[in-house]
Amino acid sequence: MRKVAVVGLLGWSVSLALVQAQAPRLEPSKAPLPSVTTVDFVRDIQPILSKHCIACHGPRKAQGGLRLDHPDLAFRGGNSGPVIVPGKSRESRLVRVVDGSDPELKMPEGGRPLSAEEIAKLRTWIDQGASWPKPESGPVALRSDHWAYQPIRRPPVPLVKNSAWVRNPIDAFVLERLEQEGIQPAPEADKLTLLRRVSLDLTGLPPTLDEIEAYLGDTRPDAYERAVERLLNSPHYGERWARHWLDLARYADTDGYEKDLGRPWAWRWRNWVIAALNEDKPFDQFVIEQLAGDLLPNATIEQKVATGFHRNTLTNREGGVDQEQFRVEAVVDRVNTTFAVFFGTTMNCCQCHDHKYDPFTQREFYQLFAFFNSDDEVDIPAPLPGEEEVVLPKITEHERQRQQLVQAIEKRRQELREQLPNWEAKLTESERAKLPAPVQAVLNIPAASRKPDQLKVLLDHLAHSDAMLSELNRKLQAHDRAKPTLTHAQTLRLGPLRKTHVLIRGDFLRPGAEVQPGTPAVLHPFRPRHNPPNRLDLAEWIVDPANPLTPRVTVNWIWQRYFGRGIVATVNDFGTQGEKPSHPELLDWLASEFVRQGWSLKKLHRLIVTSATYRQSSAYRPELEQRDPYNTLLARQNRLRLEAEVIRDNALAVSGLLVRRIGGPSVRPPQPPGISELTYAGSARWIESTGPDRYRRGLYIWFQRTSPYPTLVMFDAPDSNTCCMKRERSNTPLQSLTLLNDVVFVECAQALGKRLAESPGDLRQRIRLAFRTALTREPTVAELSRLELLWHELHTEAQHNVKQAEGLLGSYMPERVPIPEAVAWVGLARVLLNLDEFITRE
Repeated sequence: MRKVAVVGLLGWSVSLALVQAQAPRLEPSKAPLPSVTTVDFVRDIQPILSKHCIACHGPRKAQGGLRLDHPDLAFRGGNSGPVIVPGKSRESRLVRVVDGSDPELKMPEGGRPLSAEEIAKLRTWIDQGASWPKPESGPVALRSDHWAYQPIRRPPVPLVKNSAWVRNPIDAFVLERLEQEGIQPAPEADKLTLLRRVSLDLTGLPPTLDEIEAYLGDTRPDAYERAVERLLNSPHYGERWARHWLDLARYADTDGYEKDLGRPWAWRWRNWVIAALNEDKPFDQFVIEQLAGDLLPNATIEQKVATGFHRNTLTNREGGVDQEQFRVEAVVDRVNTTFAVFFGTTMNCCQCHDHKYDPFTQREFYQLFAFFNSDDEVDIPAPLPGEEEVVLPKITEHERQRQQLVQAIEKRRQELREQLPNWEAKLTESERAKLPAPVQAVLNIPAASRKPDQLKVLLDHLAHSDAMLSELNRKLQAHDRAKPTLTHAQTLRLGPLRKTHVLIRGDFLRPGAEVQPGTPAVLHPFRPRHNPPNRLDLAEWIVDPANPLTPRVTVNWIWQRYFGRGIVATVNDFGTQGEKPSHPELLDWLASEFVRQGWSLKKLHRLIVTSATYRQSSAYRPELEQRDPYNTLLARQNRLRLEAEVIRDNALAVSGLLVRRIGGPSVRPPQPPGISELTYAGSARWIESTGPDRYRRGLYIWFQRTSPYPTLVMFDAPDSNTCCMKRERSNTPLQSLTLLNDVVFVECAQALGKRLAESPGDLRQRIRLAFRTALTREPTVAELSRLELLWHELHTEAQHNVKQAEGLLGSYMPERVPIPEAVAWVGLARVLLNLDEFITRE
């Protein structure tokens, strides 16, 4: 037998029953309560909580959503509900998790168990009413010393030795660090390299020959700044930076999941993004409208269209699925995307548990979830400018024609109704026997006794075999399919309020404690203007200048687009597991300047691209290979492989094929056969676009989630299932084969070859033209000689088999140019379009 355990201290005594070693253990919560005097919270309970609980359930960490450092929070409970039920220790989970009787949880987790005496005190305190003196102040907010959660402080611009190099404050911060390391910045890139760089960065397109000539001919000292202004005012600026934003918004033209059905109006939100960026809508308003445009006072159609940002979530429309499950998953995605984009924070894990490294709790995740939990998805009419004047008369005329068809059908049915007696009288016995059973059954009823539904059976049979009526019905169906309609948009709208609960372990079938809309305690104060708080309150909180994260995350995201690496390299993780900023003062100065300049994105772009830091040469510096292998110190510019869409745009632009129309529905350019057949039951048929739509920018390519356009995938376009803060840049043999053999790049080479073949000038002059067109520079002497030799080799080979060579020209046969010459120019064009330099921003 086991020994008797007796504990006596301060008048307390607890006797444990004598039990056989083999007997089942008596659950402590069901054991007899000790007979004790009144328990004092400050003297007896608070020391227990401080010793065993506050480290994980206090102001620095609220594991499981539970805090035990303040009565208001302690009695509220955790994610699973209340843990203290005054007067009922057996029903109080606080006791059960420490005495071992809870089947799921044992506390303290990983720590020293409470003694029998401490457990007895807790049980007695609760049974005596759980009296907890009211503190003089409210709960202490969760705190963190991590740099990213501290307020933005605008640092002074540093003084540097080499002040002549400094063009704006960015350079002073960068140069200060370089001087500390004893490193000189790289020289400025040559004039044409700068023009191509800033053109690709701001518009995603290379400079045209006219733009090159104008820039070279501009001898004013601010020629570069003037070029920057022209590019910022180009409508293609909005396209370029809209594509970046679409990565964050996980934009696609289809639902995802197995069926992956199309979203015919997804592009309308894309149009809004392009227009908003081109007009330089202040970023705070840009954010508010996308998160809560529908909740703004007297919201316009365009402000409602903006909420399409969160309509880009996946949608499962398969039969037999639990729609509530996928509705919850869509809301979870909206929370995750919001915090990734505006806070650089990975909140995904908080769906199931408190964040392992950062000061965010599961309860806070579902408080954020509550902002989106009552939203409905609605498609609304959102006509483009001038569309109503054109389309509404067409809709009216279409309805008039439809009514004519309906009247003709009804007239013919009436004629058939009148013919019924005659038709029935002429039926022979053999003809009657061949009729369908329901028709025979009605014919067996005396005509005078037939009911209307029975007469309809006869009429439908007669109508089915009537050629005239069949033709009228066919015309009506075709007419309905051709019905004109106004453009619509996918939007969010606040629906009936739903209660929100913490979902235990993220399971939508296991609701825990109810929560109200709220924000993480570690961040700046949340002061909602509505009751209950809604998405508009959340959006205004996100762009509150007091928010330490949104300005930092945004300027860092933009910075990495220009340098290939953010000031914080982990652009999607500003938490404790992310990297620290390489230039913390520069980051805070940029963030404060962004807000000070009215959240203007164009002013931020202008500031960066006119800096000496941006204008440096990207030439390799072997002396820094060991000291700064990732160019963290920014002692030069970085060479960056162009994104998938821009590679294709670049080829179309230099070939002269690019259609520069802005906005509109998505298009389907040529793709290899067999791709769309990979979709569910081959349902996503790729109907190739014709005419100008074949040559639109990559931004407008229809994105089918289950079978995306292969060229985009080959060059690392995101899958659009989740938010993408930074694209990968791979280097594979398949990319080379794509540039060489894909139908789009072959056609671009043919078009460029035709353009060169028909251009005036001798061979060398046209090779120089090809270089300026494709690479925005003149060839070196060695390059000119090598390409001249290549041209002659290709010309000679084509002369030997003119008929076969002619097939290499496709439909791009130049006028009054011999076939061998034309083929040689196409071959030379293919070489230029396959250069590493062509798909690289220097």
